[in-house]
Amino acid sequence: MTLFLSLFLLGCTQMEEKPNVLFIMMDDLGYGQFGVYNDTLTVNGFNPFFAHLEDSLQGYSKEKALEFTKLAIPTITTLVEHGVLFTKAYTSSSLCSPSRLGIATATLQNKWGVYTLEDAESHGLVPGSHLAETFQQSGYKTAHIGKWHLGKHDEKIIPHILKRNGIYEKLSRRTIRDQYPDVYKEIENSGYLGSVTNKQNPLNNGFDYYYGYNYWASQFYNSTLVWENFKHAGKQEGYNTDVFTDKALDFMKEKVNRKEPFYVQLHYHAVHDSLEPKAPDLYLKRFNSESFHLNNFYAHIYGVDYNINRIVDFLKKKGIYENTIMVFTSDNGAMAAGSYNGDKTGSPLPGNAPFSGHKGNYYQGGFRVPLFIHWPKGIRKSGIMRNMVSTLDIMPTLLEATGLSTPDRLDGKSLLPVLKGQFNDTPHDYLVWSGIHSSAWGYLIEKTTKTHTTEREFAPPAWVIIKEDYLLRFTGKLEPGIYLEHMAGREPIMELFDIKNDPAERNNLVTEMPEKVKELSRLYFEDSHSFLPPVQWNLDKWKELKASKSLFN
Repeated sequence: MTLFLSLFLLGCTQMEEKPNVLFIMMDDLGYGQFGVYNDTLTVNGFNPFFAHLEDSLQGYSKEKALEFTKLAIPTITTLVEHGVLFTKAYTSSSLCSPSRLGIATATLQNKWGVYTLEDAESHGLVPGSHLAETFQQSGYKTAHIGKWHLGKHDEKIIPHILKRNGIYEKLSRRTIRDQYPDVYKEIENSGYLGSVTNKQNPLNNGFDYYYGYNYWASQFYNSTLVWENFKHAGKQEGYNTDVFTDKALDFMKEKVNRKEPFYVQLHYHAVHDSLEPKAPDLYLKRFNSESFHLNNFYAHIYGVDYNINRIVDFLKKKGIYENTIMVFTSDNGAMAAGSYNGDKTGSPLPGNAPFSGHKGNYYQGGFRVPLFIHWPKGIRKSGIMRNMVSTLDIMPTLLEATGLSTPDRLDGKSLLPVLKGQFNDTPHDYLVWSGIHSSAWGYLIEKTTKTHTTEREFAPPAWVIIKEDYLLRFTGKLEPGIYLEHMAGREPIMELFDIKNDPAERNNLVTEMPEKVKELSRLYFEDSHSFLPPVQWNLDKWKELKASKSLFN
């Protein structure tokens, strides 16, 4: 009996010693909007064209914008100071769903033929590929809360609603909206846009609990997109940053009380467009510029920080703060823009400063993102990692840190050596990207004849490779009449930048460093050999990327 009791207590101790995991991801949070990076950033480092647009459209103080990047994240700043901050972190795509697919699987999504939002939404998650399954199979209790965006909608919903209304023909959503507005409203209220097929539902892909939406965004208030497990959650009451945190805390409380380790993904809606809805006064009153737009945007960020503080207080109260791994990142760069299409407002300065570009394109601003890891018990020395890492590395890191096995042949690498103090570690010799190089999701739309909705159809393809301090980018052919600076069109181009000394990518070194161009292009084509044709993206654009190899022969 004594021996049995000793073994039982030992088993409980070992279980309690398993690190808990909380993976927090924001939506479209830009590098420059994350204040911990801004100790040396000044308003002179803002993108000139973006700053000019904001002056004409919004007219707020640039200095206030920079100040608010720090004012918005007091809790996060403290966590960073006691964790590891990654200053050269990249996502695998400049768009949300492809990026999230890469993160979930630690596999470059191009290997599944995913390059665009439409590819990701049509293809979705391959059953058995989400690495959360390893946590679930190893005794962790798992939850996904917030944005999913990893699968197809449940297409059974619309025909069912049509039949209920006596409509038996197959109609597009646009036709339904135009001809049967009441039926269209019923479809909206059904949760269709936030739905996901059972096959790709989190509950069938490594999670014990799901409260979220399978769409690019969800309204801050009164959302009808949210589902709980396999059921539509109806109209969501409250402010969704608060609600998502409530759900995460409820799940964690239950598991802690049962002494069960947890793995929780808390993927907030903030700060995806559109940000016109007013943040709760609790968060808004912290910001006092003359611009509601500026105050409101950073209030939404502060809402996330405030809720993270609620979680930190809970972890400390339960005595598990020291042994909880917290990861924080964004899915891609900021949707940095003033008004576009006349009815929406993208996010304000500093946007992705000091980098050029924004969400949807392959300037650094589109895919260089905030990233830090906090784990008091496991991090040997807090500090800054300046070598290149990828959000593909998040899941392998969490698996190894919790003592779990990692599948072979992943593109992501474990960053555990960095957490153990090896800040000179180089997880990747280089990284590659391939996809759409679009102006649709930010201020560059103002340099086109198209709109946010229509430009992406004409956007050129691009591939990128970064090795050490050099970025090589191929951009495909520009069609005539689309881009104001190239109204006659433009042939494909190659650009090489020293991103250490030229982070805004203004000085093209292609003609000065031909050997570097050859070296990097060779590495890209070696890697891209395994990339599949796109699921939905224009096949000719993908073939243009493949054909670009001839430029180096």
